[in-house]
Amino acid sequence: MADKTIATMIQRRVKESPSDAAIRHKVGSDWKDIAWSDFAKRMENIASGLLTAIDIPDRAAVSILGNTTANWIACDFAALSVGLRTVPVYASLLPEEVGYLHTDTEAVIAICEDKAQLEKVREMRGGFNFFDKDYSADDVKVQHIVVMDPTGIDPADDWESLADLEARGAEKLAETEADRKRRFDQPERDDVATYTYTSGTTGPPKGVIQTHGNMLAMLESALATGIFQSSNVSAGGFFLFLPLAHSFGRLIELAGPFFGSPIVISSVPTLGEDLGATRPGFLPAAPRVYEKMMSKIEAKVAGAPPIRQKLFHWAINTGKETIPYRQKGKPIPGGLGFRLKIADKLVLSKLRAALGFDRAEVLLSGSAPLSVPVHEFFLAMNLNLLEAYGLTETCPGLTANLPDNFRLGTVGMAFPNVEIKIADDGEILAKGPNITSGYLNRPDATAEAFDDEGWFHTGDLGSKDEDGFVKITGRKKELMKTSGGKYIAPAKLEGRLKLMPMIQEAVAIADTYNYATALIALDPEELDEWAKQNGAEADPNSEAVRAAVQAHVDEVNSTLASYETVKYFRIIPMLTVDSGLMTASLKVKRGPVVERYKHLVDEMYKNS
Repeated sequence: MADKTIATMIQRRVKESPSDAAIRHKVGSDWKDIAWSDFAKRMENIASGLLTAIDIPDRAAVSILGNTTANWIACDFAALSVGLRTVPVYASLLPEEVGYLHTDTEAVIAICEDKAQLEKVREMRGGFNFFDKDYSADDVKVQHIVVMDPTGIDPADDWESLADLEARGAEKLAETEADRKRRFDQPERDDVATYTYTSGTTGPPKGVIQTHGNMLAMLESALATGIFQSSNVSAGGFFLFLPLAHSFGRLIELAGPFFGSPIVISSVPTLGEDLGATRPGFLPAAPRVYEKMMSKIEAKVAGAPPIRQKLFHWAINTGKETIPYRQKGKPIPGGLGFRLKIADKLVLSKLRAALGFDRAEVLLSGSAPLSVPVHEFFLAMNLNLLEAYGLTETCPGLTANLPDNFRLGTVGMAFPNVEIKIADDGEILAKGPNITSGYLNRPDATAEAFDDEGWFHTGDLGSKDEDGFVKITGRKKELMKTSGGKYIAPAKLEGRLKLMPMIQEAVAIADTYNYATALIALDPEELDEWAKQNGAEADPNSEAVRAAVQAHVDEVNSTLASYETVKYFRIIPMLTVDSGLMTASLKVKRGPVVERYKHLVDEMYKNS
């Protein structure tokens, strides 16, 4: 029987697996498990505490600001258990951005990770300006603030600690019992569970309405693929380092209780160390994570003795030979299978263990295109790296490759219960129970996103082959038209440029011009590694670095049509969220990048 709401799904997990690990997280230097029975008690206390903090209306919105932690998840599950709607907020957002999310959702309680997040809420409560619109203090409906980690915060009347809220909630469990049960029973499958915001680069972000049914339908579709039903996933758990304000991260948070696997909590700075320590069964990540792993392995091999290098390349090439059989679910021929066993014993198993992937059942890549060479490298290590595709509006999946049915260079086939079709102009359209009904307070944007037949317009361009495998070719609104009338997809150029490990991001430019150029941002860590390998200075402005990048650009150009080739490039500093040139979900803000480096763009076109 299908779960009615996220809360009933979690309740089912607690009843079925009370002693199983719900959360695996680091406490000091040790990794600790929190059993579902203990986590459920925390959720109950927090729910009771929220209901006694203020006179909170049914279905009110509660925001959660901060990085991925056990506290974040406990607060989210607790709020959902009493029918509240949660609003995940990136820790990196500015006060005015935080303010907009609160006024748009009319959130009445703000749960902050620490002092830094508290200060943002305090600032926005006084009013703010966002995209040339003034918001007054009266526009902000927050009545109460809760702080998870109150370190360094002076006592004040405008906040309380999560510990104090939990303690009060525990004292008032009996008093709140009837109200908690009423609120728990109230939501239906089509009621709103959460508002998740898409990054706004040219206007205010849009609040995607995600119902209990949307989120559960996505989990049910994943269940139907069978990729998570293994002992390795159950034991190793779902590795979660992604922000919980990201729809991909939120899916993993809910997949833990749905599939009965622990949620292994990590962070970007400790990613490598934590993978080695926890040996997860499932890792979801953006392509950049896999690119950096591959780059580090190759750099280490480059410094090894010739015999070890030769053995490494033989083992990887042997692994690559198995890909044509694996992608069609066919058995590997005897001779190749024998060589693979030797390669695995001598090299591949050691590589997997070094990465923390010795019991990884599935690695998933999403949020950006995965390059074929990187994909082949991980498949060659005898790992199931699968590329998938979706959007915040699809909670977040539409298509995925499967371990025994995949095609390189594609994002796989539609999930069960999801329909995909390609419009006449090449745009990918979708239908399915996991797809949002629209955007909060934005009827204009909702009308633009859905056509009269109910198809959701993704904004992505692509194709679908006769077997249903989908390939992404670019963003509809990002197609660049040269002065000669040729159309260029920037994602194609940028994806290939970023295959060089030291290139963090690339921004292609060609719209209205008669040739393409690029702004290229370098990754300082990868630049240092390159410099060590080549006996050069790690200076992005040096001739050696420029020559290396130019050689790579020339290689990329050899794979492109003449009108697509990058004629000139300029090196710029690494793009970051703090610089205002990347969104909180780490997507490049193309317009602001081009505007900030307009002098370099003008330089590249001065003779055009």
